[in-house]
Amino acid sequence: MRKVPTRERRYAGALRLRGASPGFTFLELIIVLAIISFLMAIGIPSFRHLTPRYQLRSAARSLASTLEHTRLSAMSRGLWMGVHYVITPGTHDEGDSSYYQAIPPAPEDYPEQPVADRQLLPPERLPTGVKIQKVILAGNQVVDRGYINVLFSPMGNSGSHIVVFENNDGMILSMKMSCITGVIDVVEGAEQAFENFVE
Repeated sequence: MRKVPTRERRYAGALRLRGASPGFTFLELIIVLAIISFLMAIGIPSFRHLTPRYQLRSAARSLASTLEHTRLSAMSRGLWMGVHYVITPGTHDEGDSSYYQAIPPAPEDYPEQPVADRQLLPPERLPTGVKIQKVILAGNQVVDRGYINVLFSPMGNSGSHIVVFENNDGMILSMKMSCITGVIDVVEGAEQAFENFVE
């Protein structure tokens, strides 16, 4: 029996490897696609069920960020600032859903400028299907239509309020802003937890 030199053996092995077809067979691809389709069919309906809840939470998170920034800016600059809520847009508003805008401080050369005359920051739109149902001010005054301005004082002792969000499925999320502590609480459902809420 003739011995095959080592170099020839390596060369033959390389030829065999080059001849093998790389990649997946058609049958393997079909099986993988079937498994992915099955998993998506199970997963997507459950994600659709969660989406409205996350849209409400997203709206609350965005507003909370704006409120924190505006309150801290008012205190650090020693100027009145706030948030302008449009609950039911009028004919002059773009779109038909509620939104909010940050109210900047009065200019230095006109410190007593009324809020109505100030150039508001660009509107912050809510996620699709989410609206502001109402805003509850200190003393439990409820505003559920039109617009309302909530101002934060330079001393940080005014501007507490509750914003109630609602989506198209009737889910409700309440967000309470306490101006004195700066704490923002978010609660699913209506605002029963804030019955004794005062500034």
